[in-house]
Amino acid sequence: MTSPETRKRPLLLRLLRARDARDWLAAYHQKEQGDAALMLVGIRDLKQINERLGRGAGDRAIRRVGHQIERFTGSLGDKVALIAKLPGREFIIALTGAYREAEVEALADGLLDRLSGNLGNEQDAVHVSARIGIAIALPGETGTELHHRASQALATAYTRKGKRLHIAGKYAATGLQLQGELDASLREAIEDDQIAILFQPQFEVQSGKMVGAEALARWHHPSLGEIGAGQLFATADRCDLREELSRLIQRKAIGVAGQWPTALGDLRLAVNLGAEELGEGYSHKLLTLLLDQGFAPDRLTLELTEESLIRDIDRASAELEVLREAGVRVAVDDFGTGYSSLSYLKSLPVDYLKLDKGMTPDIGGIGKDRIVLRAIIAMAKALELKIIAEGVEHESELEMLRAEGCDYFQGFLRAPPLDANAFEHFALLAH
Repeated sequence: MTSPETRKRPLLLRLLRARDARDWLAAYHQKEQGDAALMLVGIRDLKQINERLGRGAGDRAIRRVGHQIERFTGSLGDKVALIAKLPGREFIIALTGAYREAEVEALADGLLDRLSGNLGNEQDAVHVSARIGIAIALPGETGTELHHRASQALATAYTRKGKRLHIAGKYAATGLQLQGELDASLREAIEDDQIAILFQPQFEVQSGKMVGAEALARWHHPSLGEIGAGQLFATADRCDLREELSRLIQRKAIGVAGQWPTALGDLRLAVNLGAEELGEGYSHKLLTLLLDQGFAPDRLTLELTEESLIRDIDRASAELEVLREAGVRVAVDDFGTGYSSLSYLKSLPVDYLKLDKGMTPDIGGIGKDRIVLRAIIAMAKALELKIIAEGVEHESELEMLRAEGCDYFQGFLRAPPLDANAFEHFALLAH
């Protein structure tokens, strides 16, 4: 274990081993060593790099990320207590001192900017999709607890659309504790209107023109921090609150879009719909909501999973036909991750296929990856469907999408999810 004398000396410009990180975490206790913040840096697409370009390319990407981290932390002086490579695709950075969330978030953003470009050269280009989980030490917290909260934050950052980092909540909950906390407070959150709506801009691939936005839900839990849409809806399903949550999100998102200024009058809004919601009478409820909120049906897109459509094809088809006659458009969300049966695409009223964000990095691949995506796009064209790609983070991905004939995209390359005011400001400038 690292001695107290060694811990007092900053560990700069030297990427340590995982064992050194374990020793530091085992020795750290907030009461004895003082304030600290932990950043876990992960390469979200390392598996895709290995599969597409070979493990050698993945190893080179790891080394280059490590080099950039060393260069970045070298500028922070004696604030750096530890930088180390962990097993797999992650690195750990420990900073000493009292940090506000905004300060450590700014540091993480700076590091992500450094990692977002080409980490190779013209002959050996390497692009990675990095994410950072952050935990700021709490009074009396141990290194193990601090690391656990940072790990949870990184797991959240991996799954979020757009934003590349996440700051941990106030304590390290186990899976059951986390579920219990969320389950106990979701009904109150819905009743008290605590669910926030963000809007992620969408663009034409060929022209770059902004054409609309997808509405995304976030819940800022008082002790667990920000809860993304995936975890939010999983909680709603456990608590039988899916319909109530979905109604709230649709009402708020459509209400905001109904107040967009005239200059944004041609932008579309996309909202998500779950498997249990497309029941008899849903079309009437939605059209009534659109009328009440002053938002034209022909500017709305419903995004449904394949499961939602296949569960009861006849009922889904009937409800969607009513909506499409009113002008509402329909997208199959996360296409390629579920059933992917071609038969329902012929029998259901569908307008768009939305590629899952996990498939977007494959567009730059070789061999089977690129062939599968070409086949999906070709099939969509044959069926007169438009393709939307999400999770686009690199210019090289956009170039490939353009070359393959993809229609629309969204992703951090152009804009993260934004709150209502920030989105309106962004849209007015970009439109």
